[in-house]
Amino acid sequence: MQLHQAIYKIEKTLSQKWCKNLIKYMDVQCTEKAKVLIDGKDVEDTSQRNVYTHGLDPENPNDEIYINYLLSVMNNSLKSYSKIFSYLRQCSPQDISLLKYKKGNFYKTHVDSFHTVNRQLSFIINLNEEYTGGDVVFYHPHTTEPYSKVSLKQGDLLMFPSNFLYPHSVTEITKGVRYSCVSWYS
Repeated sequence: MQLHQAIYKIEKTLSQKWCKNLIKYMDVQCTEKAKVLIDGKDVEDTSQRNVYTHGLDPENPNDEIYINYLLSVMNNSLKSYSKIFSYLRQCSPQDISLLKYKKGNFYKTHVDSFHTVNRQLSFIINLNEEYTGGDVVFYHPHTTEPYSKVSLKQGDLLMFPSNFLYPHSVTEITKGVRYSCVSWYS
């Protein structure tokens, strides 16, 4: 099996209506800069990750409708993925974050799982197409050379293993604003 075969894209998992509603919500909620984990602490490091975020909170009634809908979409997608990768079992969602990438925002090469955060599977759901840049790029774990660039359209969902074999980045936004939801299953 080749690495790229575990990168799984499902088109149009979210309707245009849901995408537009989420974008309106994100324009109000995504006001804080996202942080990165360094030495076990969440810190703002805009040289590594420059994006605005809002973590959906199950205790917040305004977030609840989005959480329930996104979880149903991701759980259905997980069923398809599990048919291909039969040893992927007992996955449960950790978090859902809304990300707003304005012009100049990016996320440099990273992996989603590390010793303090046990993540098995990563999800990215794209909410719009009115931007330039913002591609998800995967890098070979030995050579660090890019081997796959994924452009997502409105409503598309991307799943891939969170581990060290799947370093990836989001390229800089050069025009417009990119809206997406991310989640991880452990």
